[in-house]
Amino acid sequence: MIRIEHIRRHATARPDATAVVDGAVRLSWTDFADAVGRCAAGLTEQLPEERRARPVRAVFLSGPRWELAVLLAACATLGIPCTGLDPAQDTDRLARTLDLLGPSIVIVSSEHAPVLDAALGAAPGTDARELLRVPLDPPAESARPSGADAAGGAAGPNGLPEPGAHVDAPRATGAAASPAHTDRAAGRPEFARRPDPGSAEPVRPFPGLLASDPPRRLPEPLHQEFLAVVPGGPRPRVTVRGSAAEGRALIDLVDEFGFDAHDVHLVAAPLWQPLSLQLARTLLTVGGALVLDDTGDAEVLAALIAAEHVTTTMIEPGALGRLLVHPDSAAPARSGRLRCVITPGRHLGRWTVDTAWARLGPVLHLALTSPETGLAGLLTPEESQVTRARTGRAVLGTTVVVLSDEGEVLPAGRPGRLAIAGPHVMDGYLDGEAEFRTLDPGADSGAGSALGEDAGERRFLVTDDLGVLDEHGRFTLTGRAGGVRAAVRDRAVDAALFRLESDLLNLPCLRDTAVVRVSLPTLGDALVVPFIAVAVGREATGYAALRTACARRVPSIPAHVIAVDHIPYSPTGRIRTAELLRAVVPILTLNLQLEQTVHQEISA
Repeated sequence: MIRIEHIRRHATARPDATAVVDGAVRLSWTDFADAVGRCAAGLTEQLPEERRARPVRAVFLSGPRWELAVLLAACATLGIPCTGLDPAQDTDRLARTLDLLGPSIVIVSSEHAPVLDAALGAAPGTDARELLRVPLDPPAESARPSGADAAGGAAGPNGLPEPGAHVDAPRATGAAASPAHTDRAAGRPEFARRPDPGSAEPVRPFPGLLASDPPRRLPEPLHQEFLAVVPGGPRPRVTVRGSAAEGRALIDLVDEFGFDAHDVHLVAAPLWQPLSLQLARTLLTVGGALVLDDTGDAEVLAALIAAEHVTTTMIEPGALGRLLVHPDSAAPARSGRLRCVITPGRHLGRWTVDTAWARLGPVLHLALTSPETGLAGLLTPEESQVTRARTGRAVLGTTVVVLSDEGEVLPAGRPGRLAIAGPHVMDGYLDGEAEFRTLDPGADSGAGSALGEDAGERRFLVTDDLGVLDEHGRFTLTGRAGGVRAAVRDRAVDAALFRLESDLLNLPCLRDTAVVRVSLPTLGDALVVPFIAVAVGREATGYAALRTACARRVPSIPAHVIAVDHIPYSPTGRIRTAELLRAVVPILTLNLQLEQTVHQEISA
């Protein structure tokens, strides 16, 4: 997140301009600088020298909130890497991730506190007593009533609470808030007790940090690293990047999207997603305003886009799908201010692209991104009209090449393994090795590059993605080289399944679909192909199109096609396969049993 020196620079130039919006809370740059300085001072008080003997790291479990934005900026100011954790992952994996990171500070919202408690209890290498825990909501037992008659309970300028107060409100203008937000907005009291400086108390709620005295001088930053957790895989992995690379990546993002101080950026994806956090950091650095939402509700998003005059947004795929079918989603296109919507695009298809153009205008940018590569590829609104799904061009500063099995750079049109170089690419894993190679793409390789010239030898990360480059330097994903379960580790079949899913994503008669291979006692070795029809009553068209495509691409494996109302996505754009199968497999099993019963009765 942005450091305090950059915040103070904007506060000097535009002291009353809005920096962060979260429901009814609006922080000016002056408010933001004051809050970040106080929290940085409070964290410094709670981290004496003996705690700094080992690397000081922080983690957070929270949706986008103004309190989290302040704490992220405070950690950046102190040089403490603050890594977001997905609260939806299972307890065992979260516990192993905590052991791997070894945090000194944990930041948690009330709705995710039980998840954190369970993970800490299951993490043998993490002693909860040694952690500085920073709840974003004050505990009720240590609070007193708020209001105009409560000492120190008045709100400061632009809605920022005075030190010691806690003010919150629903997250939308003219829209209903979720139960968690209603609870937080319904007169949550201020935090009344401030621990003594330097105390060993392991819990310091956010309002207590906000009550710290403004710093006279901040300490030198402790570290210069950025960490991100990789989703999926057999074990947790954490990527590491240096500060120099992050600075160059910021410049490239500004050049790529034209961000400036007039932009109003809606954060509609969790900040634990690396691209979401990077975009928020970039917009604040150039002086733009952040509008935060953690509801994912279509009505809320449409209201925020209109009321706050949003120009750019990072939105998770699930929320984007809900927004596009909501009647209010056409309002942003009429206002003409929304110019850029960014979302992970590995599983988004033709219906999403066409509907976004019709309802929002030519604004949708499909990002090909991962924690290891960062933002590697992009498909602009115009390109997405004429290009297949899972295709992108290399973003500015990034080079993409295709390697053979022997590690040679292949020319355009030859499929192989993708290797990526650029400032967005990680330096390595925190615990484990990645495959890097020093390569010279050469003029004849057809490398997908936005450098504009031959860059000579560069250090490339060899990814697990399979793909092909075209003559224009665009790359298309064709499969995965790793991460496939042993039961289905057949490269020919795996490639056919990937091509099948890509074909289905390009069908205009489907809103969404997925292809999952299963091996179950009830279904055997089979494909489960759930889909969402473009409209009620159009399921028959979807059935026919999917059955034909499955029989053509993968005739050797029976396919079970089923219409569904919802396909669950993670905020990173990955389909939550386990959740999907739990919903559809019982229905498919019941249908098979009914069919068998009917056949038996007919035979009898």
